[in-house]
Amino acid sequence: MMSGSDLKQLVVFRLGNEEYGFDISKVREIHAMQDIAKVHGSAGYIEGVVNLRGRLLTVISLRKRFGMERKAPEGGVSKIIVIDAPDAPVGFVVDEVLEVARISKENVEDAPHYVKKSIEADYILGIAKVEGRLITIIDPVKVLELSGDVEDSNGGVGSG
Repeated sequence: MMSGSDLKQLVVFRLGNEEYGFDISKVREIHAMQDIAKVHGSAGYIEGVVNLRGRLLTVISLRKRFGMERKAPEGGVSKIIVIDAPDAPVGFVVDEVLEVARISKENVEDAPHYVKKSIEADYILGIAKVEGRLITIIDPVKVLELSGDVEDSNGGVGSG
């Protein structure tokens, strides 16, 4: 039996050469890439919407959200990771979903101070070191909040 206090389960995915992870508790499902209907006038990082079992799902490009160059991965392995956001589910386009990893909390460290200065650090929860790999753990809900008003839901993280 897994002790929930000692292990984190992450859905690990790739953007370019970097690996990222969402806490599995935030992930609703993972879908193959499908046709995305553009929504004109929406923010640049919003790819559009897809029909997911009769409901519209907003799809966001994490590459664009993080200011990375836009290029599709080889072999058409892009996936949409659907997360439960406060208002409605949202899908994030990632280059490739690699695995669901169980990571001991002792292998997760805070991001170094200089990293936090150079990027929007509110959504970085930590960096996991696993078998020589570094996985940046991000909070998908915080990524969404950065597009609008950032609310302080962590009790004092953002000194208002």
